[in-house]
Amino acid sequence: MAKKPGYTALLLAATLILAGPPAVAATAAHEASRRGTLLLIGGAVEDTNRPVYQRFLALASAHGPAHIVIAAAASLEQDESADYKIKALKSWAPGLSIEVVRRETPTAETVAAIDRATAMFFTGGDQKRVTDRYRPGDKDTPEWLAMRRLLARGGVIAGTSAGDAMMGDIMFLSGDSSRALGIVPTPGRPAPGDDDDEESPLWLGPRLAPGMRFYSLAICDSHFFERDRVGRLVAAQEAAGVELGIGVGEDAAVEVDLRTGELRGISLAESLLVDTGELRRDGLSRSGMVARLVHQGDRIAPAHWLATATALRKTPAGPVQDLPGSGPGADPRPAAWRLFHRASEPGSHAVRQNLDGFSITAYPAGLGNVAFDIHVGK
Repeated sequence: MAKKPGYTALLLAATLILAGPPAVAATAAHEASRRGTLLLIGGAVEDTNRPVYQRFLALASAHGPAHIVIAAAASLEQDESADYKIKALKSWAPGLSIEVVRRETPTAETVAAIDRATAMFFTGGDQKRVTDRYRPGDKDTPEWLAMRRLLARGGVIAGTSAGDAMMGDIMFLSGDSSRALGIVPTPGRPAPGDDDDEESPLWLGPRLAPGMRFYSLAICDSHFFERDRVGRLVAAQEAAGVELGIGVGEDAAVEVDLRTGELRGISLAESLLVDTGELRRDGLSRSGMVARLVHQGDRIAPAHWLATATALRKTPAGPVQDLPGSGPGADPRPAAWRLFHRASEPGSHAVRQNLDGFSITAYPAGLGNVAFDIHVGK
């Protein structure tokens, strides 16, 4: 099945620009002209995660001695969060030069710190605190422009949890998959896997807002497998008209090279790319999505992957196997991860994960891709 024109066309245009032909899309040209690196970390990163910390420090020192600015704006307890990250970083590089900027740090001091930096690290918490401080009303600020200068000189911006979720043009505010898909919650029953919905308990649909606009090609999500966020990422991509989603698992990291557009798997823990370019609706159910696990060492060109990801779109043959649940003796790894891992195996049957008001059925689609559908209702 041919891909629809639109967002993929912009991604393909970016590839053409890098290869040398005349520019065919201003947005793609803008993205391709950027430099620097983003490091998307899905939250709950262990201090002992050698691949993630060593890669961050290598990027931070690629153009000279590393000087890190920790941005603690997302965190409720900023000093505690910053101190924790300083300890983690210095366990890998004891003499590392580090500064901290907080929500209360004056603009001039923040800009000066960023202009001295080779890298920034955004802590976790609430991503809206970040945009409220550094990009209020989706407007450029001196601090945001300093961050763009950091990337332009080949620096790195990393973020964990909220610091990952804020990276795109569009970001999540909060919400679980059921409500994002439009499912009315059962009265008195808390949303599974998320505790951040007290603000708007009656909200249905994905809760989205402008992000920090470091990466325009995807919507980014964190704590992805552990909090069953596949449904909310699909709903957000559909609502925003963005074909590419990057769901980063806990203790996992995906590197984004802004110059080439390449994505790279950094961690032992895995993440998921999601393509909604051929999504189809039937009521609240969605079908036609394709995904790919991002393993450590993978190098993926998003334009090429999106252009080829829609492999054979057939109804899965054979029986659909329900994914085993949790309990004594069960596989302790997140069920959502097990679903896509099982379905990515060649020759696998379709596998189904039953969730709160909906189910996800996934099956092999060739070349390591997984086709999946979301069915709402019984």
